[in-house]
This record gives sequence, structure tokens and C-alpha cells, in this order.
Amino acid sequence: MSFAAVFRRQMRTPFFALSIMLLIAVVVAINATAFGAIHALRWKALPYQDGERLIELAANLQKFDLKIGLSERLRRILAEDHAHFSGVAGFSVESKSRSDDAGRGWHLARTSWDFDRVLGIAPQLGRGFSGADAQAGTDNVLLISDALWRTRFAADQNIIGQHVRFGDESFSVIGVMPRGFVFPDAAVDAWRPYVLSAMEQEQSDNGAVGDLDIIARLAPDSDAAQAEIAATTLLGNDVGVAGLIKNTRLKFDARAWRERYAAGHWQALVLLQLAALILLAVVSATLINLTLDRLLGRARELGIRRAMGARESDIARSIAADLAPPVLLGLVIGMALVPFGLRLVAAHNLLPDNLPQGFGFGPVTLFTALLVTLLALGGTLIAALLAQRSPQLASRSGISGLGHVRPLMLVCQVMLTTALLGGAGLLLRSAANLMSVDRGFDERGVLITAIDPSGTRAGAPDPTSDPARWETQVAALRDEIASLPGVDQVAIANSPPFSNIKSFVKVGVPGQDEMQSLRGVDVGPGYFSTLGIAITAGREFERGDAGKASPVIVDERYRQRYLQGIDPIGATIELNADAGMHRSARIIGVARTVKQDALDERTDLPLYYGYATAPTSTLFLVTRTHGDPAALAESVRQRILSRLPDAGIVANRPLAEMIVKTLSDRHALLEALGAFAIATLVLAGLGLAAVLGFSVRRRSAEFGVRMALGANAARIIGLVMRQGGALIVAGATLGVLCGIPFAYLLSDRLYGIAYSDAQTWGLTALIVASVAAFACWLPARQAAAVVPLVALRRE
Repeated sequence: MSFAAVFRRQMRTPFFALSIMLLIAVVVAINATAFGAIHALRWKALPYQDGERLIELAANLQKFDLKIGLSERLRRILAEDHAHFSGVAGFSVESKSRSDDAGRGWHLARTSWDFDRVLGIAPQLGRGFSGADAQAGTDNVLLISDALWRTRFAADQNIIGQHVRFGDESFSVIGVMPRGFVFPDAAVDAWRPYVLSAMEQEQSDNGAVGDLDIIARLAPDSDAAQAEIAATTLLGNDVGVAGLIKNTRLKFDARAWRERYAAGHWQALVLLQLAALILLAVVSATLINLTLDRLLGRARELGIRRAMGARESDIARSIAADLAPPVLLGLVIGMALVPFGLRLVAAHNLLPDNLPQGFGFGPVTLFTALLVTLLALGGTLIAALLAQRSPQLASRSGISGLGHVRPLMLVCQVMLTTALLGGAGLLLRSAANLMSVDRGFDERGVLITAIDPSGTRAGAPDPTSDPARWETQVAALRDEIASLPGVDQVAIANSPPFSNIKSFVKVGVPGQDEMQSLRGVDVGPGYFSTLGIAITAGREFERGDAGKASPVIVDERYRQRYLQGIDPIGATIELNADAGMHRSARIIGVARTVKQDALDERTDLPLYYGYATAPTSTLFLVTRTHGDPAALAESVRQRILSRLPDAGIVANRPLAEMIVKTLSDRHALLEALGAFAIATLVLAGLGLAAVLGFSVRRRSAEFGVRMALGANAARIIGLVMRQGGALIVAGATLGVLCGIPFAYLLSDRLYGIAYSDAQTWGLTALIVASVAAFACWLPARQAAAVVPLVALRRE
């Protein structure tokens, strides 16, 4: 058959061609995107030599549900264990970017001098770090990434030896890492040696923990479990580590380096892929129905061709030629959408956007796209086989002229739709439960602004060098922000709710033999009223509370745990003071317990509030307005920079947005499953209407006879509705039975609702049945409108 003949046939039935093309494009794009994301996360090669032998070692304070870094001293102990480790490197990504003389931001990481050897990657230009570079005074050297070398230095071959200035500091570029190399993630532009300052050296010598993340290469005969045991054995003899093991249930965790990025994303992507496969099954059923309709419409033509001597292979080639153009076009469109889909997945936090191995369209996504197309076309192969048995296809065997295949496809569509819609319903109700959780504060109208006092400029004033001056500056800034139009209150804190900063303190509690661990937050006057945190006993801080004997406020959880039957006001706790001493602090108030990090947080540590007027590490302004806090953000930013020109504004957004951000992965999965569920519901409804409509057309003579014998319109409608109703009931019932095991996979993402919740599944079945019933009613109304005489004449 010529291309022109195929094209003319497509033009005569544009709806068929367009439907096939769109269905293939959508199902290819979605499945290739989902599997492409899974492949990038789980199986795509890391940009290091034998990357699967790399592990991450971390100290897990199980009591606080907190993972921390190690000190340089402990890293060196691990590096000497050659039986389990071929190399151990430490790194610390600088928390703020630096600005060079041209005003361009740089994200730097401090690393052990031999980190490139541990990773098995050598620079493409210049040299790597040496032991001499890891000494104070000779450590102002940089290794830069290939991406930065190309974008900022135009791939200058003479880059080695050039200097980059950050304020008063000058760094010499000694090497350029290879194309594709990123460490620890794609956000880092350059690396410098990890050299301890005098203060850091003292902390490393005396402390058990530090700011070093650890990456290690396993020895040939070692694995992650053995490395974990070795770390516990080696470091457990350290006095500081032993104390942490006893007091905080410290445990050393070793996991594959890939898991650093995969953890927290893997489950969501698997669920996304399962939903995509369900959509693929529904689309395949739809393709079967479309193809059967197409072949039945050509039954007369195919019969004539057979009568004229056409072989079944000729008929099969004709069917393939009919399907090839829309299928191929749909495949191309679907593959073109995959890169956009992957970026969309990353934007919704279902995939880390800074993966070391990166993600994008490649051989795996191409293979997935081709495989999905072949699977989706399995339905058309079934239709082609049926076409070769035209006598059965033309008969009215099966359910009232539908045959056997089409009712089965419809039941499968309704079943899969019910399962997917039920899962989306559970996620929706879980999200509603989370959003209605009592936070303990009122986020409406609250703007959170995080200020880094020293900003990105090297040599910027250090607040700790002149605390009195810094306190005066902060007080003036607070008063200036408070004078802005629309501002009701302003307060200071060092870690307000959802700031992603955790601080723990050890306090002595009367009646307890050992020091107790608490979450610690330093706040200024007006903090509780600004955030809407109720004071259930006593009062909040006032300006006159400053001083070494400043009082404290505890939360309700503290009172319930340690002050049962005691008046909390006036009770004391013992706080750490200078030189290892303790001081007694009087409790002046009890505040409601708040959600500090997440709406579903499970920590049961009490919270202690200390008095502070000007935190020196990161300063948070908490501003309440009776207007839109987002609209206030720019005014607050300008006032901060006018007062503190060297400061860096790390965050400046409404508290409500910060809360929603913690739920972004939940919302993304909900949106994806919801969209797939709606798509399958629409496809199932259209499929049911189309198939029953075809059945009505084939049975028009039967309906004409029934009406001629006295059947009224209601009876005819009821006849068709019962036919469709049997399929709906079977599909919905199977959907609930199959959907509950599917929903079990969502258990970790459900809050306040069981995966087998009867109300959700009952409502889901009702929604699916209602939509399907409406789809049945359309052809039923068509059947009731049959004119008996006209129908008999056609027959």
C-alpha cells in the first residue's frame, strides 16, 4: 500500500489518528520520564572511578534523630584502617557563597587534600592537591569545575596559576577537574584544601563531632556493614565518642554513596512508576477499543479484499500501515517531552536537581520509550488477530454483542481507575490531615527573614568581635522594620519554626540525676506574641530580662515531663555557663508546644527558650503584618541592606510558604497520582461510552423490535444501563480489592489515615461508578431514541 493511500485513509478518519498519536505520546512521555528518573537515581554510573565502592560514614544521634559530621581527628583514625578502607576523605561545603572581585558568586567546598585520589579522578588540567597545600599559609589554592572553567574563563588553557580574589583573600587556580565531575553535588563550583584554624584545631582535638562529612572507599574485601562495625570499634574507644554513645545512643551509619541522594526520593519515584504503568494498562485497553472500532468499521472492506484473494498477511500489513504513522509520530512527540518531564520531576522535589551523575534523555530513556510503545501496541496486535477471524468479530457473541475481549478491557479499565483514584484520594486526605495539624503557632501574616551577618564578602565585620555594637545594630534594625507600614510586630530568634536549624542543649533538671537533652531556641522580646504562640503560664520575655541571670521559658512538653504537680513558675533549671560551669535559670513562663521542623515530626524532646537580643551566627527576623507578608519582603530586604550592607539575606519568605515547602514531595506525588487517576477515569468513561454506543448501534434492530412490541424508553434505557452496570460493578469491586495492596505502598506517606480506610475506598468506588454510569447513560439515551420502523428497514 502506497504512502499516499495510507495518508488519504488517515485524513478520512482524523479522530482515530489523532487519538492514537496523543495516547502514545502521553504514555511514552510519562513512563520514560518515571523510569529515566529511577535509572538516574539508582543505576546511572557515578562520576567517580568504581563509584559503587564509595560509602558515606555519618554519626547518627538516635536520641535526637540527627545525623552529624565527624572531626578531622576522627577522620584520620579511620584513614589508618587500611583493612576496611582504601581511603577516607572529609569535606565541608561552605554554607554561603563567596563573591569574587567581579561580583560573581562561588560555591566552595573544603576537602581533604587527597579527596581526588579517594574518588579516583585526576584533574584534566594542572594538578590536584598535595600534602603541602594542606598547611596553614599555603592553602590558598583552588581546583575548579569544568563547567565554571568554560563559563567564566572561556575554557582558557592558561588558567593554571591565575588568581581569584574573595575580598582580602587571593586564591591560585592549580587545576581543572574533568568534564562531568561534581562533588559532593552539582552546586559546588570549586574546591579548596581543608585546613583547620586554631579554634577548629582545638575543637577537633577535644571534640567527638565536627563539620566534616565523610566519604570512604571500601577496601577490596570489605563491605558497608563491615565498615560500620569497624568505625564503631575504632572510634568507640574515644572518650568523647563513648560519652555520646551513652548519652545520645550514637551510632555510626555506613551507606552507599548513592544513597546520600536516593534516600527520601526512591519510594516516591517507584510509586510514580507504578502509577505510570497503571496508566499504560488503561491506555492499552483504550487502544484495543479504538482499534476494534476501526477494524469493525472496515469489516466490509476487509471482507471484499479476502473475497478477491487477499491473504491474511496482506490484511495484517494493511492494519500495520494504518497504525504506523500516528504511532511513530506519538513516539517522537513522547520522547521530545521526556527532558521537560525530568525537569518537572526535579522541580517538584521528586528527584534531586543536583545529582552528581545528572539526569536527562539518553539510551535508557530511549529504550524505555520504545518498550512502552511496543507494550501499548500489544492491544493492536490482539485486534489484528481478531481481524483475521472476522466471522467471530462480526458475530454478537459475548455480552449482548460486545464479544469477549471488549468487556474484559472495560472491566480492567474501571478496576485500574478505581485503584489509582483510591490511592490519590488517600494522599489527598492525608495532606488535608497534615495541613489541619495544630502547629502551636499562627503562621498567617508572618515573614521569616534569615540574615548572615558576615554575608558573602571575605573580611566582612565579625559580630563576635564587638557584641555590643552588633546588639545596637540589631536593635536599630528591629525598630526600623517595626516602623514599616503594615507591620504589627517584629521579634528576633536564632531558629524559629521551619528554619531548618536544629540546636540541642543539656540542662540539669531538679529530681533528675543526669543532664537532660532539650531542643534549644534563643529568642528576643515579643517572639511569642509575634508568632501567636500562647503562653499558658507566666509571661514571655521582656527587655529587662537581659543579663547573665536571664530567665528561661519552657514548653508544655517540658512541664508534663518534669514538672508534674509542681508550679512551673519560679522553678529552676541548670544551664551550661562559661568554663564548664553551670548556672541556675528561673522559669518565667510556659509556652504551647510547637511543630519546629515538620508537621508530622515525631521528636518528643521538650523545647527550651533562652533570652537573646542579637544572635551572632544566623539572625532571624520574625515579622508579623496584617497584610500580605510576601509583599512586605522587598521592603524588609532594603532596610536590612541599608543598615547592614555586608550582611547576606539567606531567606526572606512567608512562614506559610516554608511550611508548604516541607510538604512539596507529598504534594508532587499527590498531583501526579491525581492527574493519572483523572486521566484513567476520563479514558474509562470514554471507553465505556464508545463500546456501549457501538453495541447500541449493532442492536438497533433488536431495540426496534422491542419497542414495536410495547417496550417504552425507560425499559430500553434500563436494559443498556444493566449491561454497563455489570461491567462497572465488577471493575469497581476488583479495583478496591487490588487498590488496597497498592495503597499499602503509600503507608509511609499517609498521615492520620489508614491505607485501607473504608470511607475513602467507598467514596472512590462511588465516584468511579457515577462517572461510568453517566457514560452508560449517553448510549442508553441513544438506544431509547431508536425509531422501530427505521431500525427494521436498516436491518
